[in-house]
Amino acid sequence: MNDYNVNDIVSLSAGKGFRQKLGMYLTGEKQEAINLALRELIVNVQDEYEVYKPKNPFCRIELDTKTKRIVCEDNSRGIPVGIRDDGVNSLTAVFLIPHSGGKHTEGAYTSAVGINGEGNKIVCHTSQWLEVEVHRDGKVYFQRFESDDEGAHATTDVIVKDGDNTTGTKITYVADPKVYGDIFIDIDKLRKMLFSMSLFSKGLKFILIVDGKEEVFYSERGLIDGLSNANILTKPFSYYYETEDCKVELALQWVSKGGVIKGYANNLFVPNGGRFISSFKSSLTRTFNSLAKENFAGEQIRKVLDGFVSVKVKVGQWSNQQKDSLANPEAGTATSTAISNCLKEFYNSRRNDFNIVVELLKRLTKAEKAADKAREAILNHNKEMNAIKKTKLAFIDKLSDAECLGEDAILCVTEGNSAGASVALGRDTKKHGILRIRGKMINGLKAEEDKVLQNEEIKLLLYALGIDVNNYNSKKLRYGKVAMCVDQDDDGKHIALLIMSNLYHLCPQFLKENRLYWLQSPLFIEQDKNGNPLSWYYSDEEFNKARSHVMGIIKRVKGLGQLSEKDLRATMFSTTGGQKMDRIVYSEEGIRQLESLMGTDIAPRKDFVFNRIDFSKYGE
Repeated sequence: MNDYNVNDIVSLSAGKGFRQKLGMYLTGEKQEAINLALRELIVNVQDEYEVYKPKNPFCRIELDTKTKRIVCEDNSRGIPVGIRDDGVNSLTAVFLIPHSGGKHTEGAYTSAVGINGEGNKIVCHTSQWLEVEVHRDGKVYFQRFESDDEGAHATTDVIVKDGDNTTGTKITYVADPKVYGDIFIDIDKLRKMLFSMSLFSKGLKFILIVDGKEEVFYSERGLIDGLSNANILTKPFSYYYETEDCKVELALQWVSKGGVIKGYANNLFVPNGGRFISSFKSSLTRTFNSLAKENFAGEQIRKVLDGFVSVKVKVGQWSNQQKDSLANPEAGTATSTAISNCLKEFYNSRRNDFNIVVELLKRLTKAEKAADKAREAILNHNKEMNAIKKTKLAFIDKLSDAECLGEDAILCVTEGNSAGASVALGRDTKKHGILRIRGKMINGLKAEEDKVLQNEEIKLLLYALGIDVNNYNSKKLRYGKVAMCVDQDDDGKHIALLIMSNLYHLCPQFLKENRLYWLQSPLFIEQDKNGNPLSWYYSDEEFNKARSHVMGIIKRVKGLGQLSEKDLRATMFSTTGGQKMDRIVYSEEGIRQLESLMGTDIAPRKDFVFNRIDFSKYGE
């Protein structure tokens, strides 16, 4: 840069500036930019609708995905057309000359979004071509523009034809791929935007036509129509507040979870909010706690409040051309007063609903404290596990490790010493470890987190497997598989469900990797007179089918403790085909069923029982 000189100070033409510095006016992300450019045209219709409401007002957006043609049409007053004092036609100026528009005159628009006068210019200068048709004053005015690397220029003068009494503006264009690349409008995002716009311009019909297929976005009630949450706690409520400089509209509902406050300024969604949203939040917290005589965290209150905060200001002070944040101080002051008044009105008129929200927040706060204790328990648990590993004396009476730990090792989980001692007779000590748990484990899907991690059986299971609940790493597992070795009765199956529930709760990835198995024990064993197993059956059904062919002595196995070493080596630990070791394959449907049966909610279990049992046959 030693030759840096006066000729390096370059002045871009307006059109070239729009095309080369797209990020300054829209965004540098091309897909988002092409949508925002169209939004500029639609916002103009919204702004016009604020001051002029024709009969059956509409904004029609038509997209042709093959030709990439885009149309935006309305039936408002139409852009004024004529020669200005400077000799330039106002229609030409609107599409070519920066900062030209009808929103710079004070009082012309009371709450416009497009206050910079750049929207039409951005679209025109970044299009291959653009045509505008204005119906006004009984005339039809037409002009065409085309673009090159320097920007747009008019290829026709303003053409005037006789018209009728209709009014409105129709803009047709094709976005220039030199600017946007080979992309088109993101139609799903456009749909969402039009739905939102319809809520803030109630009575204005947005018609979207894509390749001839029409959709309509329309709202009669406004913001209330947009409230939707699956976790509704109370009926919606609304509030309107107006000052000389700002109008505020609130549409809110209390929910049990998932609350989101969405901020809109001059009918436009502002994802980053700005001063009016921060004022809303602080006033919400202060007023709610004052009425409830509590000290809930603001974030906790907002988690159970869902809805819209809409402000309209005369001149929006936007953070950028993308208009993703509003800085107007008057909007902050008005919004703070609005939510404060709104909550007081709700408190006085719907006291029972207010108390319901307070009780919910108390429960959530208690749950959050329990979660803090659980996080602390996890840290303490990890420290305890590390200390145990160093001593190498952990659970010496309950855990008998395999000689070769690692991915191929199998941890056999049994209930009690008797079953564990029996399994020890038949296992392959090189690859089978034995973990003896005492009775039925705690249920991790029901119990509080800190109690789960303090439970001795859980500590035993996590240590044996080498699982760090805070940082799961399959490469650090001491055993690659867990085999549940439980009795074939109902108690045994319940223990298996508890093992599964705890592993899912503490380490879902372990189950997702399909590392859990059910190593079944035989229910019947046919033996010869010397006690040698001849055949074996794992269920009543299986045995009943073969009963007529059974010749030897039948041994009914009530529990793992009754299996001899010969029995075990012929069945559970057979290497010649007698083993029945079923993999528990992970599925979302299966997990939902597990949570229904083992979780805290009683209703799913009740449905499960009553949908599967015909109680009428047990009657008199």
